[in-house]
Amino acid sequence: MATSYTIPPRRLSAWFACVFALLCAMQPATEVSAAARKRQPNIVLILTDNLGWGEIGVYGGVRGAPTPRIDQFASQGMRLNNFNVEYSCVVSRAALLTGRYAVRTGAAQPTGITLWEVTLAEALKPLGYATAHYGKWHLGGEKDWRGKREPTNQGFDEWFGIAQTSNEAQTTTMPGFDPAKDEAPYIWEGKAGEPASKVKVFDLESRRTLDREATQRSVAFMERNTRAGTPFFLYLPLTQIHFPTLTHPDFAGKTGAGDIGDAMADVDYNTGLVLDSIRKLGIERDTIVIWISDNGAEARRPWRGTAGPWTGFYNTVMEGGVRTPGMIRWTGRIPAGQVSNEIVHELDLFPTLAAAVGADIVPKDRPIDGVNQLPFLEGRTARSARDNVLFWTTNTLVRAVKWRDWKLHYEFQVERGVSIPPALRLFNLRSDPKEETDVKDFNPGVKIHIDGIVADFMASTQRFPNVPQGAPDPYLPPAGAVLR
Repeated sequence: MATSYTIPPRRLSAWFACVFALLCAMQPATEVSAAARKRQPNIVLILTDNLGWGEIGVYGGVRGAPTPRIDQFASQGMRLNNFNVEYSCVVSRAALLTGRYAVRTGAAQPTGITLWEVTLAEALKPLGYATAHYGKWHLGGEKDWRGKREPTNQGFDEWFGIAQTSNEAQTTTMPGFDPAKDEAPYIWEGKAGEPASKVKVFDLESRRTLDREATQRSVAFMERNTRAGTPFFLYLPLTQIHFPTLTHPDFAGKTGAGDIGDAMADVDYNTGLVLDSIRKLGIERDTIVIWISDNGAEARRPWRGTAGPWTGFYNTVMEGGVRTPGMIRWTGRIPAGQVSNEIVHELDLFPTLAAAVGADIVPKDRPIDGVNQLPFLEGRTARSARDNVLFWTTNTLVRAVKWRDWKLHYEFQVERGVSIPPALRLFNLRSDPKEETDVKDFNPGVKIHIDGIVADFMASTQRFPNVPQGAPDPYLPPAGAVLR
């Protein structure tokens, strides 16, 4: 018969102390303390460029390029099947960082946004966040961005990357380029309060390695701030798969799926580097990770992307241009394995992250179009906090509106700048995801409701006028056009 044995109290205390010490020794050396875990969550925002829905395995993987790390990440939180963005690079970045439709901010390709706009980085800074931008900026003026409209002027402590866009890598190989007369584009780096400095020429070779270098700097930034116990906001706007889609030498020619397939393998690898660092640092439960694309599939040949089941490319408001991959993980807060077709917009990230950090940081002196989606992401509500999205064009006119499963086009264009009569078309995206069968004549009530959504927005611009495109700094809104 077995006999019982009681450990003396003193020996029991010593045993617990030994076990506790052993467990502590097994933790990563860089893991933060229990006290540090009570601080506000870190935020990692990975933004890809011109990456269509159909490029990722978990979204269908039309090309067959392997994306195991992204696919695994998608299963660890919520995968959004109806994540919406603006139609092009500059306007998408403006909406993402301000929580305002880009038309409100005056965002435009040559000039970016005014310093009057409040970015997510600027809002987080007073809370003690370290902030960094590594990759593609594309929100400053093409000619006068340096020292005026670079990331460090909009809330980032440091930055590295390109001020404009990836196609500038082709500049030095363009016919007629003369290095003695013509200015080459550069990769830059800068810190707040200091002038940005040139790192190296941005050409077809450095274009291949830029994302890897940005990712490595991101890892170092996370390590540095985790050791210091400082909450951080890491914005990693990758340059792939924007043309020229030339990938890191480690992946060039490796997938058998062409340049875009190789670039997707590189994006997947870089994503893995970030996720591995978060795990090794022991901060998975303390870090919100968001993985999205700025707009739809790359349109240019030979680097022509795929939108999977949707029609269209970026620079259009077809679903293939404005519906992109969207995934978010917050271990312990956002239940794993969720997949949703509820409407969410990149605008929503600002107020959602404000709720996540528990601070009232959303500007109150201007209209904010984003909504707080945290209750939805955490499973506390079954439905998204929004049921509609407005889509715009370069001439600041409403091009289309999505409401629930409906999509009304006011000017139907499958390709940019090519209108197809009849201009006014209504689709049910649930039964007609490719936007092929116009059903407006059978559903007049839908158009009436959507017209009302547009009218409400336009009424708000009468009281709070949009910032004019190309507005210089300093900008101030017209008298009386500020929320109180």
